[in-house]
Amino acid sequence: MVIMSPQSPQIASSPLKTRHGEFQLYVFSWSANEQDNVLALTSGFADRLPLVRIQSACYTGEIFESLDCDCHWQLETSLHKIQEEGGIFIYMLCDGRGAGLLTKIRGMNLTATEGIDTAEAYKQLGSPLDPREYERAAFVLEHFGVKKCRLLTNNPRKVNGLESAGLTVERVRIESKPTKDNESYLKSKAMKLGHYMKEFGTEP
Repeated sequence: MVIMSPQSPQIASSPLKTRHGEFQLYVFSWSANEQDNVLALTSGFADRLPLVRIQSACYTGEIFESLDCDCHWQLETSLHKIQEEGGIFIYMLCDGRGAGLLTKIRGMNLTATEGIDTAEAYKQLGSPLDPREYERAAFVLEHFGVKKCRLLTNNPRKVNGLESAGLTVERVRIESKPTKDNESYLKSKAMKLGHYMKEFGTEP
């Protein structure tokens, strides 16, 4: 498997103790721009098929624990499972599904004031629904010698992104139970972004 990248990133690593257990934390830095950094937390998987999660930053959900998405739940659940089963958690610093923090907050305001869902808000703002690319995530996996993985995701674009880079991917469902605060958001991901969700009848 060969991952093409404009340049080789600088790499730094350190042990990291968390309430889920101890990981080895890596940063892959393609430039001084923070969004050009990708983080990876690894937990021993040498003798087994690694469990992998690729998660994009959601500062409102993961830091401030907003109730209108399930990003914090996915973060916590993934770290717990990877610590338990062995694997790699890849964290991409691109909020708003790659649209950027400014667009995301403008979209959040539209959902709050006009009662529209995230997909409609992004459309109104002239932003693509999900412009993320996964070449750098694939580069990180290649760095660790991973050619086959179990991928924690409901998003078929992540599966396709890794498979197009030459990896063999087995999808593992990671679906939270909707709440009154995030049901509209989750339904939008299922019905308008094509995420696989049992709750909304889009699980194949």
